[in-house]
Amino acid sequence: MPLIPWSDKFELGIKEIDEQHKKIMELINLSYDVFENKKYKDQAELEKILKEMGDYAIYHFEVEENYFKLYGYEKADSHTEVHNQYRAKFKEWRQEYLNNKDDENKTATLFFEISKFLQDWWIWHINNTDRDYIPFMKANHIS
Repeated sequence: MPLIPWSDKFELGIKEIDEQHKKIMELINLSYDVFENKKYKDQAELEKILKEMGDYAIYHFEVEENYFKLYGYEKADSHTEVHNQYRAKFKEWRQEYLNNKDDENKTATLFFEISKFLQDWWIWHINNTDRDYIPFMKANHIS
């Protein structure tokens, strides 16, 4: 069972963003699956998951931030700062994984921490920070 099943409560009504959020939820569920099913030995797979999770989130943030710049979103700086905090956290996790990838217990702990943080962070972010920009996006015909 996925950690975060996609539901209508996450939809913002902006197709491109909603599709990206769905993909992010899939990646969170994939990271949780690593923890839940004790798949710590395949380092190549773990590194692939971490890379995809980090890269896709950055891609998503850049899409939002490009809209902010293009149309002059008044909360762009504060929203981007939240994204930057996430980017920094993910960079820490990648480094922690690389430093401890031969220790199965530390890898298990890290993937649990990542899954829990991502679950909490993305649910909060979508339902709060991202909801703030819905009127802005719709006013600029982004839907």
